[in-house]
Amino acid sequence: MATIDGYYFAICTKGAERRGRAVADLAAGTGLDPADFARPGWRGSAEAMALLVRHIWASLDDEWMGYTARPVRPGSFAFACELALEGGDVADGLRRAARFYNLLGAGIETHLTASDRGLAVAARFAEPARDPDHYFSEFWMIIWHRLACWLAGETISLIEAEFDYPRPDAYFEEFKYLFPCRHRFGGGARRIVMDAHALHAPIRRTPAELEAMIAAAPLDIMTIPASDTSVARQVRQLLTRGPDLTLEELAQATGLSPHKIRRLLRAEGATLAGIRENVRRDKAMRLLGASNATVEAIAEALGYAEARSFTRAFRHWTGCSPSAWRGGRISR
Repeated sequence: MATIDGYYFAICTKGAERRGRAVADLAAGTGLDPADFARPGWRGSAEAMALLVRHIWASLDDEWMGYTARPVRPGSFAFACELALEGGDVADGLRRAARFYNLLGAGIETHLTASDRGLAVAARFAEPARDPDHYFSEFWMIIWHRLACWLAGETISLIEAEFDYPRPDAYFEEFKYLFPCRHRFGGGARRIVMDAHALHAPIRRTPAELEAMIAAAPLDIMTIPASDTSVARQVRQLLTRGPDLTLEELAQATGLSPHKIRRLLRAEGATLAGIRENVRRDKAMRLLGASNATVEAIAEALGYAEARSFTRAFRHWTGCSPSAWRGGRISR
């Protein structure tokens, strides 16, 4: 199950809060406790995040979650996807959806441009001050990439992402998973560039599949598509099964040389050490929260030579020891 850093849970409600909504009311019925959002190292499921976003949509009657001057009524995303499904190919489908949103005049202009490099999607926010933390800006860019992947029925790689604000150091480790490509900050635009495959990839989805996707929205657009063939995802899947696999063992499993794995991970904005650490963190929290395994047993399961090394790493992730973190969950 995919998990999302608590930072995003805390920040996604800000537009609704500025419209007078209480976080506790927005989270009611989601299984989430807003007090967890600020806990060091806490992560929630993608399913819970999708439900929280749906609650915000319903509370504000606005799919743009209070981040623009004019609301966009619920159902707009579904209609945009219906238009996209009628496209001659993925790029044409995205253009149809963008044209619909631009006609709404609700505060975001989205433009697609084809080039030899690929398909660029650029967004201009009429009032960027309404989104000072850039939450919805990043969410909006992710939507276009995930929609392209969904339409094609396969992963279309991101090759570049540019933003007109400084690098978000507070959540950059999570940011890299949302945008697995080269990044440029302090630029002149907010845009992503997808691989040229997006220019001609056929649309492989059916109306029935669209209905199912809309029913679960925005879950599918908040997670990396299951068909993602990026090296980072392959490495993460392998490390999830064996957190202590060496680079050489990963190379053998993927059929790539160690040098090529490093090079491709770097091109995707990832590192082996970073992926390994995130896998261990997620698994540690699952084991601590859902089992009675000792800290020593968990450390061994995660590939640590000794419990002391695991405890030191866990303190780095969360600011507290594994025992204290588990005790905090039990006492809640």
